[in-house]
Amino acid sequence: MRKLGLVLPIAIVLSACATSGRNFDESQVSNIRNGQTTKSEIEAWFGQPGSHSALNGTTNGAVLRYVYSYGYASHGGRRSTGKALVVDFNDKGIVVDNAYSEK
Repeated sequence: MRKLGLVLPIAIVLSACATSGRNFDESQVSNIRNGQTTKSEIEAWFGQPGSHSALNGTTNGAVLRYVYSYGYASHGGRRSTGKALVVDFNDKGIVVDNAYSEK
C-alpha cells in the first residue's frame, strides 16, 4: 500500500505533461531547396514523417506530402511549444514546396 502512495503522486505529475508527434531536428530546415532537395535527403535529415499523403490537382506538380510535427504541453497548457514541417514532392521525389513553423 505504501508503494501505491508513492506511485500515485508521480503518475499525477507525469500525466500533467503531454507530447504529440515525434521530435525532429529543425537545424536542417534551412538546407531544403525547392527543385533540388530529394526525398531521400529529407528522410536522412528528419527520419520518416509522422504522416504522408498523396496529392491530386496541385498547381506546383506536387504528388506527395510529408508532415513532421511535434508538440509539448505541461501543467494545463501553461507552457507549450510546437513545431511543424510540411514538404511536398513531385513524381520524381524532388521537393517542390516546404514550410516550417514553430511556436
